[in-house]
Amino acid sequence: MEKIEIHEGGKGISFFSLHVDSQEVGRMVVNITPGVLKAGYTSIGLTQRGNGYGKKLVSAVVDYARENNLKIIPECGFVAMMFNKYPEIYGDIRATI
Repeated sequence: MEKIEIHEGGKGISFFSLHVDSQEVGRMVVNITPGVLKAGYTSIGLTQRGNGYGKKLVSAVVDYARENNLKIIPECGFVAMMFNKYPEIYGDIRATI
């Protein structure tokens, strides 16, 4: 079973993690400031790559941003690639700098 968890640090949300059968298989580091979510480094375990877990993390972060009226700055290369590849899905949420 897959589960996304949101982890908060001393200054707010610091990362999202994806668990499969209670084992963490990936995470995305984020930084949230008023109106903006910076999607930083995304990591998927070597043995778990190719299962669509990175896309699931991106989707979870995008859903969170939409629910909280945030725009996303894709600082992570993977997130930027997803935003560029699917502008019809992510174009409304991407921050313009």
